[in-house]
Amino acid sequence: MSLTIRIILVSFLTMLSDWSSVGKKNAAIRSASRSYAEAEYKASIENHLKLVNEFELTTSDVNFNLALSYHYADSLDIAQRTYQSLYSSPDKTIASFSFNQNGTILAGQKKYEEALDAFKWSLIHMPENESARYNYELLSRWLQQNPEQKDQPKEQEQEQSEEEKNEEQQQQDQQQQNQEKKDGEGEEETEEDEASESQKKEDKSGEKTQEEKESEEASDIESDLSDREKRMEQLREKLKEMNISPEQASQILDAMNAAELRFIQQNKKKPTKRPSKNLPEW
Repeated sequence: MSLTIRIILVSFLTMLSDWSSVGKKNAAIRSASRSYAEAEYKASIENHLKLVNEFELTTSDVNFNLALSYHYADSLDIAQRTYQSLYSSPDKTIASFSFNQNGTILAGQKKYEEALDAFKWSLIHMPENESARYNYELLSRWLQQNPEQKDQPKEQEQEQSEEEKNEEQQQQDQQQQNQEKKDGEGEEETEEDEASESQKKEDKSGEKTQEEKESEEASDIESDLSDREKRMEQLREKLKEMNISPEQASQILDAMNAAELRFIQQNKKKPTKRPSKNLPEW
C-alpha cells in the first residue's frame, strides 16, 4: 500500500515539473512574440535567443523571427547568416522569405547581381511570393536601364585593390628614399671627417714651419694647441653625453677649430716688440 502511494506521489511531482517547464516555455514564446510585434527588436533578439538556448527551440519559425529581429535592429551581418541558414529549410515558405529578405540586404549593399539571384531563388521555392516577384522584376528592369551597375562591386574591389597597391608602392619608395638619405649622410660624414683630418695635418705642418721660423713663439703656439686639443676632447665627451649626432658634433667641432685657428693666426701677426715711432707699421 505504501509503495503504491509513493509511486503516485512521484508521478504527480513529475507531472508538476513538466507543467512548470511547459509553462515557462509558453511564457517565453509569448514574450518573444510580443516583443517582435511591438517592434522592440533588441528585446526580441534576447527573447528568441532564450528560446533557442534555454528551451532548445530551433524551429524554422523561431529562427526566421530571430533573423528578422537582427535585420530590423541593423545587425545585418548576423541577419544574413541566419537567413542563409534557412535556405535549406523543409518549410518552403520560410526558405522563400529568407531568400527574399536577404536579397533586400544585398541590394542595399549594391550587390545587385547577388540580390537578383536571391529573388529568383525565392520565386523558385515559392512562385506565389508576390513580394519576391515584385523585387525581382523591379531590380531586373533597373539593371537593364543601368547596365554599368551590374559589375559595380567588382569595379569597387578592383579600385580598392589598386589603391592598396599604390599605397604599398609609395611606402616602399619612401623607405628606399630614407635609406638612400641615410647612406648619403654617412658618406658626407666620412668626407667631413677626412677633410677635418686633412685640415688638422695641414695646420700641424704649418705650425711646424712657423716653429722653425719663430723659435720664441713656437712654445706658446704649442701650448695653445695643447690646451685647445684638451678642450676639444672635453667638448667631444660632452657632445656624446648630450646624444648629439656625429654629423652635428663634427660641424660644431669644425666651426670651433676654424675660429680658434683664426684667433691663433691673428695673434702670430702681432709684434712682440713695440715698433719705433719713426718707422711705419707694416
